[in-house]
Amino acid sequence: MTRWRHPLIGPLLGALLWLGLGTCGLLPEARNLAGVMACVVFWWVAESLPLAVSALLGSCACVLLGVAPARKVFAAYGDPVIMLFLGSFWLAKAMARHGLDRRIALRLLSVPSLNRSPAALMTGLAAAAAMVSAWVSNTAATAMLLPVVLGMLSAIPAESRDPRFESRLLLMLAFAASLGGLATPVGTPPNLIGMGMLERLAGIHLSFFAWMKLGVPLAVVSLAFAVLLLCRRLDAPPGWGGLRRYLDEERARIGPWTRGEKATAMALSLAVVLWLFAGEAVPEGVAALLAASLLFVLRDGHGAPALTWDAACGIDWGVLLLFGGGMSLGGLLFDTKLADSLGQALASLLGVRSPFGTAGVSAGLALVTSELSSNTASANVAVPTALALAKTTGAAPSYPALAATLAASFGFLLPVSTPPNALVYGTGKVRLRDMMRFGLVLDVFGFVLIWFGLGVLGV
Repeated sequence: MTRWRHPLIGPLLGALLWLGLGTCGLLPEARNLAGVMACVVFWWVAESLPLAVSALLGSCACVLLGVAPARKVFAAYGDPVIMLFLGSFWLAKAMARHGLDRRIALRLLSVPSLNRSPAALMTGLAAAAAMVSAWVSNTAATAMLLPVVLGMLSAIPAESRDPRFESRLLLMLAFAASLGGLATPVGTPPNLIGMGMLERLAGIHLSFFAWMKLGVPLAVVSLAFAVLLLCRRLDAPPGWGGLRRYLDEERARIGPWTRGEKATAMALSLAVVLWLFAGEAVPEGVAALLAASLLFVLRDGHGAPALTWDAACGIDWGVLLLFGGGMSLGGLLFDTKLADSLGQALASLLGVRSPFGTAGVSAGLALVTSELSSNTASANVAVPTALALAKTTGAAPSYPALAATLAASFGFLLPVSTPPNALVYGTGKVRLRDMMRFGLVLDVFGFVLIWFGLGVLGV
């Protein structure tokens, strides 16, 4: 571990901030919380400790320092949105276990009109990655499709391979997997973090369908721009026919639908129907748990549950704990009035007064932090800050909070910016200058799209 990432630097920064705020007139609880948050944010950005551990330690510190009693601090870990997380994680686990996600992707990529040229293949890959990533994590979508893409590239004779084409095709996979997550609330953790904080801290409920009315257009426009960007001045490499043969062979190798795939498709369909049409009668978290529970009832071809408990335990529990910790700190930010002081300081420093400017600052903060840390950690930092800034400037909270939420999913500049970037860079076929050049353009485009697009969509 490099010295600047040492875990002890977090408490040191927290102590220095606590001392520096001694003359600011804050309540003791707010001053203590500021120190805790400085420490936890450093741990998140530097990844000095596992993100979930940082969140839990922050919650424990809030209890020990008298910010709030334990019952109140840890109540956020049982928020209904965490149940939505849990159910969607189980559905995603079943899709991966039975290969339903791979079948969907190969079916799309095998459509003749989507693999007749580099531009068409880029479009097909973007659609496949985005459709899968809308329901599972961007990391899982990339990990599942990466062998398919590498197999396609290996089908081209060695003497006919084009490094430019290989680099761009893999970048398309990484970018599309991240952008596809914008479409639905369960597509990526920042979406649920933003929705949960809006409801918990601002009293604004955003339904599954209402999110999709915002997320789908933004995802489609972003994906179209990414395809145009990566296809610019790109010709088909010699040996192109090998790609189509490989896709046909892979699709044939999968074979007919299994009972496990059918059971998973039934459970996922039930979840989608309830999310889109049940409304307030069946909250999103309840719908996710009902659909996911069906996986333990339906059987696969071997007579076992479509999702066994051992497999269900293999989900990323750390994300649930991280989300609970972020929600807890965000709620305390407002309870202790620290949010008011933070918002006033930011508004004064940046000269922000209008809702448009507030949303721009919020999106910019999320985008910059997502380049240096995970998008989940970025959302946990940027969304409460956006809500605090909105309260100070008198802006409606939805616009800046959603701007920060969506911008947290951008951040394509470096291999460390997102797990999909790291996965494709690890193949050795992606040139760093390509990732930085195309990633920077996509970041700028995404910032402008979110800033103006949310205004056009009437947030």
